[in-house]
Amino acid sequence: MKKKFWLFLFLILLCTIVVIIFKLDLFKHDKKVISTTSSLYDNAKSSIAMDVTTKRILYQNNIYERMLPASTTKILTCITAIETYALDDFVVIADDALQATGSSIYLEVGDVISVNDLLYGLMLRSGNDAANALALHYSGKMEDFVYLMNKLAKKIGMHDSTFENPHGLDETSKNYTTTYDMALLMSYAMQNETFRKITSTKEYNPTIISHKKMYFFNKHQLVINNELVTGGKTGYTKLAKRTLVTTFKKDDFEIVVVTFNCSDDWNVHENIAKYCFNKYSQKQLLSKFDVLFAISGKSHYIIEKENLLVPVTKEEELSYKIFEQDNELTICYYTEEKMICNVKFRSRKDE
Repeated sequence: MKKKFWLFLFLILLCTIVVIIFKLDLFKHDKKVISTTSSLYDNAKSSIAMDVTTKRILYQNNIYERMLPASTTKILTCITAIETYALDDFVVIADDALQATGSSIYLEVGDVISVNDLLYGLMLRSGNDAANALALHYSGKMEDFVYLMNKLAKKIGMHDSTFENPHGLDETSKNYTTTYDMALLMSYAMQNETFRKITSTKEYNPTIISHKKMYFFNKHQLVINNELVTGGKTGYTKLAKRTLVTTFKKDDFEIVVVTFNCSDDWNVHENIAKYCFNKYSQKQLLSKFDVLFAISGKSHYIIEKENLLVPVTKEEELSYKIFEQDNELTICYYTEEKMICNVKFRSRKDE
């Protein structure tokens, strides 16, 4: 009888050990599955999905840690250049522009190339020489253009970001930002039609004065292969690891996904985008006339239908408040008493 008892006890103990080992093994393999709401594959150190219009955070994972952005820096370089230069300005390439390692569009001293063509080389091929050439074109001093980059970053609301160079290399100088700030940046840049055209281009043939033949194809695989993708930028250094920014658009719903230090970023981006499109849908809570009725009527704002759409889940009940101050109109959206996002409208006086 005693033998049977000890045998039974032994079997129970053995089963308990097997179950514990199984759970530990399952946990080990599930470390990459993280989400604030449900199981979602994401092996990035930091990642975010944001609605481009309202800036609502749709998914988040460690979004406020300052990290190295690598060549996703060039999004800021690109939009700063677009807002500073005429696209048909010509740039004469000096030796200083070629003093960068890594990816290149193979410019040579004496090449004469337009700002527009440099922007395509910057975004499609991630040319560090193109980044330097654009920065030096401002005053001949790299730091002057970098000052403009940081000024624009603060204007956008990138309060946890500092930039020391226009290319994202981190051997001698370093840029720091967060995936949250980078999502704000991409959302801002995508409002510019020139930037939107460049970042969505799959291939491009520049025209150089010397008639040297060049050809750029976009390094961003999802821009090439995913029909929902409207733009993006790749990045990599040994210190930063793989960084990636991608915008996806389904009907009127456009989101930006950002990952830093993510070894499987192509799949992670598509997975996060699918998750967001499944979980959220666009809803219009008020009409253009509701907005105009609520304000003083002294100012005239550009109010497009797509700017009145807000992403919501099936379970959510949203409310809104309309504010007008100093010729700026803001619609704030709330779940209960918590503000989740807002949309600002420009006065026609600013056009």
